[in-house]
Amino acid sequence: MAVLGTPAGAPLLEMPKLKGLRFEGGLRMIPEFTALAVSIVVFGSAYIGEIVRGGFNAVDRGPLEGAKALGLKPWMVMINVHIPLAFRAIVPPLGNMYVWLMKATTLGIAIGFSDLFMIVSTSINQSGQTIELLALMMVGFFIINYTISSLMNVLNRAIALKGYEVQRVTGAEL
Repeated sequence: MAVLGTPAGAPLLEMPKLKGLRFEGGLRMIPEFTALAVSIVVFGSAYIGEIVRGGFNAVDRGPLEGAKALGLKPWMVMINVHIPLAFRAIVPPLGNMYVWLMKATTLGIAIGFSDLFMIVSTSINQSGQTIELLALMMVGFFIINYTISSLMNVLNRAIALKGYEVQRVTGAEL
């Protein structure tokens, strides 16, 4: 039985061993993928850190002072008041960031990483079926981004305060 192309009995992860002038075994990492992953993680984590910081700063002082006035300990104020209110402010921009990070994976073409965009570009050069392949790529990106957006909308609706739902405006009401 093979798991991810690994023969039966072989460990999924092993420590690299020095043999001669090179290491054998261990996890092999493609340099282009490593560069892409590190750059997206560093850039994304900086933005997500700012989103989280902004979410906590967006919490009004009134509920926090009210919880302290009720005699709640600081950790109870944090868990029961501050985090839930901050989470409501964090979710919408976090969803936008996840969609952007997914789109940022196409930047791998600049460092030679074969992502979906590069594979489609190569296929267009070899087959000449530009419209069909670009449409297929757009459908793929749409499905992935729509899934991320839908999941974030479900989460946003689940944490919304009851009675404060966003009212949808249609063209007939304008």
